[in-house]
Amino acid sequence: ERPPNSMGMSATEMEYNIKTNPGHIASDPRNQNWIQGAPPVYLNNEAPLPARSLDALACAVRTCCDQANGRFAAISKEAKSDNVKTIPQETIITPTTTAVLAHENELCSRNMVLSAFTLLQQYEAATPKSHKNQGIHLVISAMDAFLDNGDEDETGGFTDSQIQSLLSVCNTVIENPFLLHHGGPTYHMVSNAAVMLCHLLNGMYAMKGADGVRQQGDMEAAMFEEVLDTFIAVRKLLVIHRRKLPVKLRCHGIPRPSLGLPEEGKPFIDLGETLLCACRGCQGFVLMACSPCVAAERALAAENKRTVEAAREAQVESADDMDKDLDDLDNDFNLDDDALLGMLSQLIST
Repeated sequence: ERPPNSMGMSATEMEYNIKTNPGHIASDPRNQNWIQGAPPVYLNNEAPLPARSLDALACAVRTCCDQANGRFAAISKEAKSDNVKTIPQETIITPTTTAVLAHENELCSRNMVLSAFTLLQQYEAATPKSHKNQGIHLVISAMDAFLDNGDEDETGGFTDSQIQSLLSVCNTVIENPFLLHHGGPTYHMVSNAAVMLCHLLNGMYAMKGADGVRQQGDMEAAMFEEVLDTFIAVRKLLVIHRRKLPVKLRCHGIPRPSLGLPEEGKPFIDLGETLLCACRGCQGFVLMACSPCVAAERALAAENKRTVEAAREAQVESADDMDKDLDDLDNDFNLDDDALLGMLSQLIST
């Protein structure tokens, strides 16, 4: 429906049922948590290019969250589990979803990401001396990888461009760890990019086998090593960052690869050991290959684990200084495989 008072409204505002004035955007009761409906800043041609780019990305993220809620509602219904919380319909059919369905060609997530990239390019071309906007480029690369449908004929079901986007996201964070503190869902996107690398490694390992991934001079074996090195590095950064956050804000606790080769029929990295994020949109990245019943069971188990984790954190907070020091010492020695192997080699050499 169009707003009752359309006097003085532009054609764009009337078409998308929005108001592009910043005061109206800030005071709209629908926008209490985040902007809802069509992206008003993006649709305002007079707004600064970086702001329009960010609003386009925000719209794409909102749409993906709504779709994730819809998928989990369908999973809960199909699994017929009484223990799974009911997902409110208003979190599935939101004003954003309604606007996207009404203008799908213009506002679908894929087109929003492409538009955000184009706007950012225009801004950077007009202001060559400005900073590099690495955070926004990282989000664009992540969304580009997440929205790629993949190709079953390609490596592990991933396209070459998708693999390059995932590696770009992780390598950018490895080079600039401070980007994990970037505003918005950046930290969660990096965590999900790491999960996607797990799926890629598992797919390559299933296709090539233990001998194939170790074969010298083979292109896919070299790619496997490159992806594995990237995953181990970014996982370490995510583990360190995750410890510093409150339990409710933590994304996945991602398992490490096994030191030895897994048993036949087992994945290279067992994502079943993942401590799932509380966000349904993030859970979908881990559960993407699971049946509805398994997905519902694992989502419920993850909720119970988060409750235990929160209780343990509360206990640590209430502990005295010595207990906190012991807990910090425990975290310091909770090292990854590379660090442990390094310590063992030092002990052997001495």
